[in-house]
Amino acid sequence: MKTVEVPRLDRRIVFLRAVVEENEAGELEALAWDEFASARASYEPVSDGERLRAAAVEQKTDARFRVRWTSRLAMVTGEFRFRFDGSDWRITGIKEIGRRQFLEISAWRLVGS
Repeated sequence: MKTVEVPRLDRRIVFLRAVVEENEAGELEALAWDEFASARASYEPVSDGERLRAAAVEQKTDARFRVRWTSRLAMVTGEFRFRFDGSDWRITGIKEIGRRQFLEISAWRLVGS
C-alpha cells in the first residue's frame, strides 16, 4: 500500500447537514444546519493561479482541507457544508487520498455566513 504524506491536522472543522422542509411550491428548502461531525483538518488556501484557472471553467475553490478518512466522514457530500474559522464553507469537491487514509475537500467561503 502506498503511504500518503500525513498533513498537519492543526485546524478544526465542523460538518453541517441541512434540515430541510418542503415549501409551498413543493421544493425542499434548507431551514437550518445541524452539526453532523467534527474533525481535525489541514488548511491550504488556493493560489491565485489556481483561482484564475478555476474561474475559466466556472468553478469556485478558495481552499483545500484534508481530514482523516472515517466511515462517518465518507458520508459527507456536496449537499453538506462545514464551519471553519467562524465562516461557513460550501463543499465543491471531495476525493479520497490513499486507500481510506484521508479525504481532500475543496470548498469556498460563503459570504455573509
